[in-house]
Amino acid sequence: MKTRLKVFSAGAGVAALAAAAFLVPLDTADDHGRPNVIIAQGKDGLPNRSPIDWVSYADQVAVVNVTSETEIPASTEEIAAGEGYISRRVTLDIDEVVWSRAGAPTPPSMLSLVVDGWAFKGDTRTPIALEQSSRLEPGHTYVLSLTQMADGSWSALGSQAALPYDSDVIGEGEYQGRIVTAAQFGVAVDAHDDPPEDGGHATRGAEVIPDSVAELTAGKSADDVETLLTTTEPDPLAEANFDLDPMARYEAVADVEEPVETFCSLSAPLAVSDNSQLTPGELGAILEKLAAEESGADATNLGVLAAYHSGDDTLATQADTVRPEVIASIEGQCGIEVGDLLPNSTATVE
Repeated sequence: MKTRLKVFSAGAGVAALAAAAFLVPLDTADDHGRPNVIIAQGKDGLPNRSPIDWVSYADQVAVVNVTSETEIPASTEEIAAGEGYISRRVTLDIDEVVWSRAGAPTPPSMLSLVVDGWAFKGDTRTPIALEQSSRLEPGHTYVLSLTQMADGSWSALGSQAALPYDSDVIGEGEYQGRIVTAAQFGVAVDAHDDPPEDGGHATRGAEVIPDSVAELTAGKSADDVETLLTTTEPDPLAEANFDLDPMARYEAVADVEEPVETFCSLSAPLAVSDNSQLTPGELGAILEKLAAEESGADATNLGVLAAYHSGDDTLATQADTVRPEVIASIEGQCGIEVGDLLPNSTATVE
């Protein structure tokens, strides 16, 4: 049964951009007898999942070490009732800046963020962690996506902005209040976006869900995060509003009635195309639209591949030649994986 509990949202931290949440208790204890963790399911104030989200709304991405935490007392009413919520203020040392948005403000070498703490009832405390997020616990290292708010304070970009990074490996360390390996982390982040049983793409409503930064970098290093972000183009409307603070920037993007089609938005259905349900004709139509967004050799290569999948078998050899270049271009620009960029093998040309 889901229970409502207030999630602290004042100040700057992983919880700062999350709304009030439903809290779902896990098992009462793990295999080692440690206390359960309450997973808070909330709604972030800013997009923070995909590489495009990070380069559109973050200012800096850094390797940080959590050096200390301090409790923020519960309210008088909660103390009197004997149950409620205790948040934390953590101190972070910035060890290395991994990526910076051009023209972005520089963060201080040490940050103080307000993050989730514990639910309490009587003398019993239960740690709280946001779903798909790290709690930011002392003694652990993270790759953290940061943004400066309108009042000058710094905040984590959102619930998926903190990647465990103990031992210089993405996914090693603390995640959702547990200590995980990179392999366990990879499984956990993939599980949130499993595609349907029919092999199609994972979706949210009508929207194809792009691969997350966590999925794309699990088991890798901060250098790989840098490469991913430096080869990802921001949302063009967000980029046009880089002079605004991130919340105002997102409002400017969200207020657009009709989403602007970009090379990467048009590419979204191609993600993980080795499991694609696209017919050759559908794949050809998408590639044709992408060709119209490009110029020079990139446009030519996309045009050849589009024509081949649309039914021109005379281009088979050329299509095989240009396919690796098209794959590299799409993956490099959009931060998605398109596999072999082939249609469903059981589909027929329309």
